[in-house]
Amino acid sequence: MSEASRPTCMGIVDEAFRLERTGKPVIHLEKGELDLDTPEVVKEAAIRAIRDNRTRYSDSNGVPEFRRAVCDYYERAYGVSVAPSRVIVNSGSSPAMLELFLALLEPGDEVVLPNPGYPAYPSFVEVARGRVVWAGTREHGFAYTADVVRPHLTPRTAAVLINFPSNPVGVSVGAGALRAFSELGPLIVSDEVYHGLDFDGERPHTILEFSDDAVVVGSFSKGFAMTGWRLGYLIVPERLVDRLIRQHQYVFVGTNTFVQWAAITALEQADLIKQQIRTELRARRDHALAGLPRLGFEVTYVPRGGFYLFARQPDRERPSHAFAADLLQQAHVATTPGTEFGSDGEGYIRFSMSSPIHLIDEAMTRLAVWLAAGAGRRVAAAQSSCCGGSTATSERKDRQPEEVLS
Repeated sequence: MSEASRPTCMGIVDEAFRLERTGKPVIHLEKGELDLDTPEVVKEAAIRAIRDNRTRYSDSNGVPEFRRAVCDYYERAYGVSVAPSRVIVNSGSSPAMLELFLALLEPGDEVVLPNPGYPAYPSFVEVARGRVVWAGTREHGFAYTADVVRPHLTPRTAAVLINFPSNPVGVSVGAGALRAFSELGPLIVSDEVYHGLDFDGERPHTILEFSDDAVVVGSFSKGFAMTGWRLGYLIVPERLVDRLIRQHQYVFVGTNTFVQWAAITALEQADLIKQQIRTELRARRDHALAGLPRLGFEVTYVPRGGFYLFARQPDRERPSHAFAADLLQQAHVATTPGTEFGSDGEGYIRFSMSSPIHLIDEAMTRLAVWLAAGAGRRVAAAQSSCCGGSTATSERKDRQPEEVLS
């Protein structure tokens, strides 16, 4: 499969939906979105905001009351004091990160990114005419640390991006690791969109506990089940505020206001909302952890937070893109190939805990049948090449997953 023909993460989601529209019973373990509904209290707050006509332009960098609510949340959750002027609101964390790098980078400036990591990161840097520097983590057990980053720093390093709990691996770190990042020297950009979804019960830490000269990227998509609401924000150092606001005013104008009013309620109820999501995610992770090793998948790092489980595939010879594509087309289980997240993801598959437990269990059953059919095909092919075996047997085995799912 050529590089150009390989589907993107969203392309995989689109193909899974296309198969569903043709009547195929797809199980979604590929999405960065839970099947959970937005909490009722947040939906009611949005309805009230619309009825109260909170639908006009606000300050371009965000509704003042919402920016204050973000600061209050960081005070409660992390014990850090942030001025509302440092909060810049956007329609999701992705445009927020894009505008950050557009304002921050000069042509040729370098940004160190984790490998594997969220696939959109390099696009944000490259659109801003920056240069991506990959810090590989596979040989370190997928642990992304300051020591892993340090050899990649140069005089052109403008920023180091960190993401905990991480996508796709689920790495979560403590205060010591974040302090070490803050002491590296370059600006730290901390993607904290999965904050509050840690499984070990420990209080998460923000980079702002260790440095005011750092950037936080926040979102309501993951921790509040608000993916379609498209709301995110940056918390930036004072030295970047004017530059970002000036750019924001002309490029993005502003963010929908009634969603920001609803998000104030989400922040006020954050502890309860995130606890409910965290409990459900932990149960789903544990089911997947129980099933995958029995099927020959190797979980190098047991995820400590977030949505995902990153597992080495049993078939070590087949590229991960081909493995995931065949799994979707033949067994109708949608997953994401590891190479979508960087070269260190080759041979791995990302399983998202985006479906309920009974569907995760059903996916394990389908995987078992599909993997067994593949082993049968390999045996038949070997017998055919050595002994003139029957083609009909191989063809019958090729159809087995389809017959199971019909």
